[in-house]
Amino acid sequence: MSHNEVQRMRSFFEPNESTTTNRRNTAMPYKKIEDEEDDIHDAMDRITAMLSHEDKMERHQDCYFTSDVDEACRTSMVEWCFVVCDSFAQLNRETVAIAMSILDRYLRSGRGASGEALLDKQRFQLASITSFYIAVKTGETVALGIDMLVKLCRGYYTEQDFVAMELDILSSLEWRISLSTATPMEYVRHFLELLHSVCADVSDVVLENARRHADNATADVHCSTRKTSSVGVVCLAGALNDTHELSSLERDVLWRHLSRKLAGFDVATNEIRKIELRLLAKKSGISCERNKQSWASLPRSGVNMAGEQTSSPVSVFHVS
Repeated sequence: MSHNEVQRMRSFFEPNESTTTNRRNTAMPYKKIEDEEDDIHDAMDRITAMLSHEDKMERHQDCYFTSDVDEACRTSMVEWCFVVCDSFAQLNRETVAIAMSILDRYLRSGRGASGEALLDKQRFQLASITSFYIAVKTGETVALGIDMLVKLCRGYYTEQDFVAMELDILSSLEWRISLSTATPMEYVRHFLELLHSVCADVSDVVLENARRHADNATADVHCSTRKTSSVGVVCLAGALNDTHELSSLERDVLWRHLSRKLAGFDVATNEIRKIELRLLAKKSGISCERNKQSWASLPRSGVNMAGEQTSSPVSVFHVS
């Protein structure tokens, strides 16, 4: 067999580049569908794991406030933490939610020196800032040093104060910080992954709207007595309602689609309804919007650097 005949035989059995390309392009839609299905399965696995983890977390239906330390004190510290996050571009606002979860669990524990923090605003403020420090250390990719905390507080607290408070918080919680790391926004992101095929074009808008609802939930201590998943559902519902790119019919379709995907998880429980009503009632009463002016009062350098301008927390001593 001649060389030319061999080449013709090869060309018969081996598809040319255009044929291969066409076959590859034909298979791509199927590959895309498979990838989307894998993403949905992964999201469902993560949601299931988070719900299982959530069920292990002890819930307290009562608030821990006293005549010395009330809800206004906590709100002041939430707002201060948001200011710090907005001033350092590397920090995520969800870290404040984790910090408040750590603080709430500590103050409800009745262990260590938690009782003193409820009887003294100075101790409460220290516990709040230290909880934020722990949240940054465990959940962020950058470090917020204790020396920076001292500068932010204008030396009101010492490094030893923060170290001692951190140890007291960790020991009181038996070092189980991971129970505080799931946030409502984490649930929102996973819920949107389940809806990706039907709302991909507006998912970024929905996420931004959900963040505002999540910030308000962080500032409301009563949300800390509810399941994080329930708060996440409310944040998503509020975000969809605020997304004007969607019609009322489209919102209903998305909600029904999510309900079918989350078979076995009720998205319309009494708890969810109560959270929704509470956040709606408080929506106009508290502002957790990103504070653009905070750059004027806090260091403009990186988190690991010490800026020249510093600011103390919004002092809870002046809260009436």
